[in-house]
Amino acid sequence: MALTENLYIARQPIYNRNLKVIGYELLYRNSNVDRAIFSDGDLASGQTILNSFLHIGIDNLTGSARVFINLPEQFITSESLTPMFRENCVLEVVESVAPTEDVIAGVKRLKKMGFKIALDDFEYDDSVLPLAELADYIKVDVLDKDRQQLGREVERLQNLPARLVAEKVETQEMKQLCHDLGFDYFQGHFFCRPQTLTHRTIAANKGVVFNLMARLQRDDICLHEVERLLAQDVALSYKLLRYINSAAFTLRREIESIRDAVVLLGLDNVRNWLTLIVMTRLDDNKPRELIVIAMTRARMCELLARESAPELSRQMFIIGLFSVLDALMDQPMIELLDNLILSTPIKLALLEHSGEQGQLLESVLAYERMDPERLAQSGLEPQTISSAYIEAVKWADQSLSLLT
Repeated sequence: MALTENLYIARQPIYNRNLKVIGYELLYRNSNVDRAIFSDGDLASGQTILNSFLHIGIDNLTGSARVFINLPEQFITSESLTPMFRENCVLEVVESVAPTEDVIAGVKRLKKMGFKIALDDFEYDDSVLPLAELADYIKVDVLDKDRQQLGREVERLQNLPARLVAEKVETQEMKQLCHDLGFDYFQGHFFCRPQTLTHRTIAANKGVVFNLMARLQRDDICLHEVERLLAQDVALSYKLLRYINSAAFTLRREIESIRDAVVLLGLDNVRNWLTLIVMTRLDDNKPRELIVIAMTRARMCELLARESAPELSRQMFIIGLFSVLDALMDQPMIELLDNLILSTPIKLALLEHSGEQGQLLESVLAYERMDPERLAQSGLEPQTISSAYIEAVKWADQSLSLLT
């Protein structure tokens, strides 16, 4: 059985205080909602996960960034379970692992082998101090905690050598609080949510970009109109041709004009790529990873549509791409869509996740959340979903590096 037939694998970025990605936690769930990843006492489970990551290729998921991997207690205490990769690898000790002598000895052994150690969902207790003193990272679940509670946590941990990671940071406000309290790193979905502003206006530079993006979505746009738009923006034309002529397309001859690109690749494809390039201009003061997320969703939506509803492929690419518009623009999605000429099904998909398009988008978002119950309702094969995600991540990383 192929690894992705029964295993969902995704990544979640971890940011430093400047919102640069320093690593990714690799998340995994069994696609069978009634079956756990790890069985009690099953020494093979840890190695199975590691083999799965190796089969996919860690670089395809995390590039050169640090990788955080959550593994069971048996991995820590058994010398027979040894991963084949150590560089930039952080092994997470979950909160359910008791700090026994065997565990502490196992952590020391892994550190001598070159691994970094993180303590996941850490709750302060004197009994875990021997383990905490060995940790390189301590991850604190900040969900539903207030300033007073988090302040006490930081005060207790600040004398330890470990870096502090705030995890389950779900809002911009919580991210700012954790930043103010002195956390070193941040993990969660806060970057996919708009920042709350008392006076919502679109900055002039973003307004120009947004208007260009709106014009590209018109159903009646033609080749002549695309050429005219690009004639007004030489940099955009250059980026598009450079991207299309890159190794990503493996074309037999060089494309020298927008007309050539449309003839060879089709107007809809060129519109998609133009929209993608234009969106990369909207990320001022936003994590670069937000554009990566948009591109990953766009590609994954497109790939899943090819399997279930090929006629919706272009729509699904745009839906995935636009699903982060509110976070990029710090504006409510409903207000942004009022200024875009989009079909009703696309708008409903983005606003309510309704209709066939909305259900496909919801499946992509459920994969990000690692929600096997919701994915089981999608009717899509687990291997299809996992393969689409892995291909989408690889495509997004490679494409953005070419575009920037």
